[in-house]
Amino acid sequence: MANSIQNSKLKIKNSAAGGYTLVVVVMLVAIMSIMMAVAVQTVSFQMQREREAELIFRGQQYVEGIRLYRQKYGRYPMRLKELWEADPRVLRQKWTDPITGSDQWGLVFLGQEGQQVGGVGGPISPGRQRPQTTPTRTPTFGDRGLGGGGEKIGPIVGVYSLSHDTSIKIYEGRTQYNEWKFVFREQEGAAQGGQGSTGGQDPGTPWGQVTPFPTPPQPQRK
Repeated sequence: MANSIQNSKLKIKNSAAGGYTLVVVVMLVAIMSIMMAVAVQTVSFQMQREREAELIFRGQQYVEGIRLYRQKYGRYPMRLKELWEADPRVLRQKWTDPITGSDQWGLVFLGQEGQQVGGVGGPISPGRQRPQTTPTRTPTFGDRGLGGGGEKIGPIVGVYSLSHDTSIKIYEGRTQYNEWKFVFREQEGAAQGGQGSTGGQDPGTPWGQVTPFPTPPQPQRK
């Protein structure tokens, strides 16, 4: 009788210990699952931030390529491939979209740039005059057409991603990748091309300085 009582107590203790061990194991598995989910989310977040930074870099590379192309040939490229096929080269390589992984980009044609991000006709700071640029014969937005296979052809001034996903970074107030427009602005290109040289023209009065009025000649007494 005494032995049966002791055996029952041992069974109860073993069952309690087994149940406690099972609870501990379940808690450890749950904690490890949470930690792994957080780690995966952190890595995914960091990778997306890196892709966004790469998107900005590659978009600006296309803007620089468009600027150099216009400087060399006196017009904008009609097809995007003209940038990496130009000789001498104006683009280091054919950049792909790091968000979609595709070499297809959305194109901003001349005349469209003002709809989203401004452009030659965009707003300027109060009190400053609009920079004057030398007119060049370039097809306008209305001269666009369709090439083979439905390809859009026209004077290209910028690119953008075709992804409609929401971004982590806010770029120029916009939170969707297809709204991140990378556009060459004529006045910026003129400013870059004119650095370090006035072209033999009067540089004018520096910004913020006032040119004094000339003193009128005094009449001479006889």
